[in-house]
Order: sequence, then C-alpha cells, then structure tokens
Amino acid sequence: MGFRFVARFSQNNTFRPQLAVTREQLVSLVLESWKGIQDANITFPSNVSIRPYSDLPISRWSTGKVLFARDKKIVSGYQDGTFKPTQPVTRAEYIGVLAIAAEFGWSARGIQPNLVAKKPSKTFLNTQNYWAASIINQLSAYCSVAAAINEIGNRYVFDDSAKQNYAAATLRRLKSVKAK
Repeated sequence: MGFRFVARFSQNNTFRPQLAVTREQLVSLVLESWKGIQDANITFPSNVSIRPYSDLPISRWSTGKVLFARDKKIVSGYQDGTFKPTQPVTRAEYIGVLAIAAEFGWSARGIQPNLVAKKPSKTFLNTQNYWAASIINQLSAYCSVAAAINEIGNRYVFDDSAKQNYAAATLRRLKSVKAK
C-alpha cells in the first residue's frame, strides 16, 4: 500500500517538517491519505460553485476538499460561518479530526469503523479532564498515533501546534493498521 499523501510546498519543493499544520492542510492530508485506497470510493470536487464558509473563496486550492470534509462531518467551521483555513491546529485538534477521518476511511471501504485497542494505551499524566482525553487514549491504544513529543516522556502536549512531521508520521501509522 502506498503512502503518497503528503505534498511538498510548490514554491521550493520542500517538506518543511517543523511547520505547523493549518486547518486546510489537515483536511487535505486526511482526505488524500484515504483517496485511491482499494475498495474506497472517495472523490472530492476540484471545482466548486458555492462557498462552504464565508472566508473560503471558491477559487482557493482547498475549498473542494473542505466542502467534502464538511459534508461528511469530518470537520466543521465556527459559529460565525468561517473556517479559518490558515489557522494552525493544535495536536489535540489534529487527533480529534484524525479519529473521525479514520472512522470515515474504514466506512468508505465497507469496514466497520471500530477503532479498537491493538495495544495498551500510553498513560499521559496531563490528559485527565481534558476535552480530548478519550480520543488521545483511544488513538494511543489503536495505533500509537497519540504520543508524547518525540515519543519521550509521559505528557501529551495537546495545545502545541501539530507539525508537518507529526501529521505525516501519525497518518502513516494510522493507515498501517489492518482491519480485523
């Protein structure tokens, strides 16, 4: 199975591993990671005629993907009708979308979207009572995508921005899990 879902930046053909992932990049990463997978029928429009959010012009590179992700309930906008496409996502926000996208990807293949534990969950000392604690624990046990920074220590840095290298590594881990 190929893992070609991370694009380089067109300006200079670089990856930029330490650059924060934006909301529109997150949508693109998760959708591209599932697109073209055997038995999955995932296509999103390249041209759109409506603005899914007031701050997302129809001509923007990500609009078709964001529209698709919104319609499939993978992501949502803000109460004021905006999406904030260039706003960086935190590691917790990233993990939250990743869990939804994983379930969507399995469903698209006709497989029950049950992200059951494959190994013991990592114990983080600082996630109790945090809004994403259950998702962090679930994805830690499912495929180790929720991990401490550089996988060292026992603290999950949920409010730090998700970086390009973190996004690529976690998506690869997630996609490597075999269905039961």
